[in-house]
Amino acid sequence: MRDLLRHGKRCDELELNFSLQAAYQRLGLERYLQQIVIPFLQEVGDHWASGEWDEYQEALSSLVVRDQLVQLRRNFHYREDSPLLLGACLPHESHEIPVHIILLQLMLKGWRTAMIGSLPAPGAIQSLVEKIQPAKVLLSASTTFPFEKDPQMILELDEFAGQHPSTEFYLGGYGAFIWADQLNLQHIRLLESIENI
Repeated sequence: MRDLLRHGKRCDELELNFSLQAAYQRLGLERYLQQIVIPFLQEVGDHWASGEWDEYQEALSSLVVRDQLVQLRRNFHYREDSPLLLGACLPHESHEIPVHIILLQLMLKGWRTAMIGSLPAPGAIQSLVEKIQPAKVLLSASTTFPFEKDPQMILELDEFAGQHPSTEFYLGGYGAFIWADQLNLQHIRLLESIENI
């Protein structure tokens, strides 16, 4: 972890990338996510929040991790008959790394995944659900910004979920739990743990 933080602080993208890849090769996916990626991102966030790191140091470190997670998802082998799960940030949500982590964890449990990244356009989630017809949809809100910016958006998604009873919809993330009492969701379930999926 010390090496990763040193490379991130110096914005040494090459060494950061190499160290992360070496950790993945050494540990395997599950332990890599739990012991390296999640703690590293928490440390990066803490250093940025405390003012010890500038925004560019946090952004570069996060981007290197995000790119690796995307690559791991793309190269993950799964059975063609595996059930399909769609992961998506809510509109106005830019924090996509937690979704990548959760999708990789679910792939280890036998799911095939698709993803809409950060800041999807209004209606993009609904359009993709209708096109690919996933068994489950995982929506993510790491911040409260999606609910503050467009309070109707989650109500429209909840109504859409009610019109698609063969697909289960879940909502997770720190922002969702802060806003939970105000949501009044009928068809989208709040997700406390991926074990509930």
